[in-house]
Amino acid sequence: MNDFLLENRLKNEAPDLHRRVKDSAVVLQKMLESFLTWFPDFTDHSILHSMDVLEFCNRLLGEQASALSVPECYVLIMACYLHDTGMGVSRDNFEAFTGEIDLWDYKSRHPDADTASIIRDYHNEFSGLFIRKYAGLFDIPSDDMLFAIIQISRGHRKTDLYDEKEYPNLHTPDGVIRTAYLSALMRLADEIDVGAGRNSELLFDTSKLTEQRDIDAFGTHESIREVEVTKEKIILHLALKEPRYRALVEKLAGKIKETLDYCRDVADKRSDLRITQTEVVLQ
Repeated sequence: MNDFLLENRLKNEAPDLHRRVKDSAVVLQKMLESFLTWFPDFTDHSILHSMDVLEFCNRLLGEQASALSVPECYVLIMACYLHDTGMGVSRDNFEAFTGEIDLWDYKSRHPDADTASIIRDYHNEFSGLFIRKYAGLFDIPSDDMLFAIIQISRGHRKTDLYDEKEYPNLHTPDGVIRTAYLSALMRLADEIDVGAGRNSELLFDTSKLTEQRDIDAFGTHESIREVEVTKEKIILHLALKEPRYRALVEKLAGKIKETLDYCRDVADKRSDLRITQTEVVLQ
């Protein structure tokens, strides 16, 4: 019942913004596939993942979707599409963007880190820089909206969503943009895109995997048949590929619960809206 809530609101209430989203999605389809250059054996970060994250935002929001302003609908949809653009940066952009990211502490702790490792660990920051550089391609209509899309995209991992300077409430002529709440919502949506559909055999030949880490990651995803979101719970429906994947799925569920608790607290303290889900359940 919560399918396409944000998209339908935008289509009905702001058709020009809806058109901008559709045009951007066409441009992004090929851009997002470039992550495979760096990560041929990594979990899916294509536009299919972006669409799943958006759909999980719809499900997490539920009836609260009607409480979002039109600008919030637009920036959240755009951030869902753009949040992983940093996974496929070109080598030239990598060189340019690393000059704007403080990597001193990271490199001191990981002196042997290669380019792919840096991109993987900082891809949210690369995404923010990518969006700023190529904002003209996406026809984003205002500086406030651009700032919000960058911050929400960066905020899908690691950043401090309690920081009121980094994640303010923006008051625009068309309504408020609650960047902390929207970032928390998308961070949780991204975290729960762990079902088998994310790494379909249509996209990946898992028989060619050689690294145990990759084998375990794909097997864990394949062991989660479906992720269901209700008003109160996030339910992982299991069909274990092998018995040993039970422990890996339980570990993943614990990580999701940590993210859920953090994002719920951000919503409580930084917003008048809420994340209503309280439990992560294995079924």
